[in-house]
Amino acid sequence: MLIYRTISVLLFPFLELYLFYRVYKKKEDKKRLRERFGKPTQERRQGDLTWLHAVSVGETNSALILVDELLKKFPENTILFTTTTLTSASILAAKLPEFNGRVIHQFLPIDSLLCVRDFINFWRPNTAIFVESEIWPNLICEARAIGAKVFLVNARMSEKSAKRWSIAHALGFKIFNNFDAIFAQSEEDQKRLSTLTKNEILFYGNLKSQARDLNFDSNELEKLKSQIGARKFWLAASTHKGEEDLVIQAHCELKKYFPDLLTILIPRHPNRADEIKSLLTGINFAQRSKNEIIESSTEFYLADSLGELGTFYRLADFTFLGGSLLPIGGHNPFEPIKLGCSVISGSHTFNFKEIYENLRKENACVIVESAEELTKKVREFLGDTSHSKALSDKAAKLVTTSENIAEKIINKFS
Repeated sequence: MLIYRTISVLLFPFLELYLFYRVYKKKEDKKRLRERFGKPTQERRQGDLTWLHAVSVGETNSALILVDELLKKFPENTILFTTTTLTSASILAAKLPEFNGRVIHQFLPIDSLLCVRDFINFWRPNTAIFVESEIWPNLICEARAIGAKVFLVNARMSEKSAKRWSIAHALGFKIFNNFDAIFAQSEEDQKRLSTLTKNEILFYGNLKSQARDLNFDSNELEKLKSQIGARKFWLAASTHKGEEDLVIQAHCELKKYFPDLLTILIPRHPNRADEIKSLLTGINFAQRSKNEIIESSTEFYLADSLGELGTFYRLADFTFLGGSLLPIGGHNPFEPIKLGCSVISGSHTFNFKEIYENLRKENACVIVESAEELTKKVREFLGDTSHSKALSDKAAKLVTTSENIAEKIINKFS
């Protein structure tokens, strides 16, 4: 640990330059950059404070169910919610008013020792909760040093990561021993994590199955329905670089069967809009961030906006869920399923392996291996809505049978 701490201090000038570069690339909030160096931009309220960290969008959405349970069980506590990405910060900002000042957002400081000490000494959390795969040694150890209880919740551990951590473990870097409890996301994760610590690894289920329903705007939903009218349309959501080409390929093939077809494309990262527009040369498209409407001649609708997935999942009968036709790991299928939108996914879903295996067992989702298979399934669903409805009904039953995972986890904190 001493070596890691020393390196984290020596690397600070380079980390500082990297953060300035990220500001230039519009991946950091310039006005709040001091938070990334451990400097607060808000006051700490008196009393106990629970610190909850979730890196990005998916983790933030599932962590919100923990926030609800924490506020119920510890009504006097303040929650400090840290994230890393701008997208997750935007999503959280929209939800903060409902917590009446009891939840504070800050960006996570870089894991350089002096920044971490400034952060920990100011906020002085009683409890620190890291969600999924966020392992930052200085943050974890400094939280423990002031007497905070430290937990890892909905923990993920890939085979590749397990091998790397096992090498560190063999060399004496036993960071997982610093957690008071670890709650695994799946039985497979539980087995891998158990090789990295003598502490018990608990498994109650995947917290993502308990995540809140995504917000949706009923007025915007009605506007979209009115613009689309009776046209056939399909949704490709949370796509990544390389997948948009495949969606365009599928769209061009599907137009042979549905000449007035509309494809709604929602990139995982809206700041990729210009890159995606360059792929749509010769195709009539409208862009949501520019308030362009869907006209009868519009073939593609580029929904490059934040916090609107819930509205589009309510709009569509089914969606292709991205991050899965290429080896990215997939995205949370429960989000569309809980809003009545059935899921078509690629086969690269290793970040949600157990969830997709359960869905497949119950014939509650469709897995495709290529753009050709995607085209075939979308054509089938557009031709007969009963196919997607049957999937949606089966998937909804699977979600509602999940136990109250968040409550069980929170009960272990006291």
